[in-house]
Amino acid sequence: MLTIDLAVHERLRQIPGVLRVEPIPEEVRWKLLPLATPSAAENDGVRAVLSRERAVCLFKNRLFRGPPEPTLVMVDEGGTVLGRELLSPQDRPAQGERPTVYLGRDFVLRTTVRPKGRVRFVLPAVRFPELEGVVGIRDVVSGSPDPPQDEALRERFHVEGGKDLASVLVGYNVVEPNASHPP
Repeated sequence: MLTIDLAVHERLRQIPGVLRVEPIPEEVRWKLLPLATPSAAENDGVRAVLSRERAVCLFKNRLFRGPPEPTLVMVDEGGTVLGRELLSPQDRPAQGERPTVYLGRDFVLRTTVRPKGRVRFVLPAVRFPELEGVVGIRDVVSGSPDPPQDEALRERFHVEGGKDLASVLVGYNVVEPNASHPP
């Protein structure tokens, strides 16, 4: 394992709630995509992670921080966000601020935008702030595996746990020394 990978893994292990960090071998990476739940939201986050040069799986418990941005959105064919997950009470639109409709307690639809074409739910790629600014890597994203993908990862890495244990995938590209790359 390269020095940069060791530094990334060490940084990930230091995050509260992270129980284990495992590099995802090439032979496992591409076996995960077909395991996506076909009737669920499209998992762009997992696809983005697996498209990076490096991919790791962290197993976390309930002490792990919440997501820095919505992990579920509703988009139209043009990519316009029509609805999003609400992460906290402060994330809710102010009453009368703009017309919205709630789908349950934690998802809000914008009623001021007309969808163009097919509408779908998407699990987007999400920033992973703990790795932002790490020298030697770029294009950091994270994604939440679908239940069959999570189960396959637990099986592969021999991780047991109940509902309070989950996996998160993190992907990044390595910056070559002395190479100039846009941020």
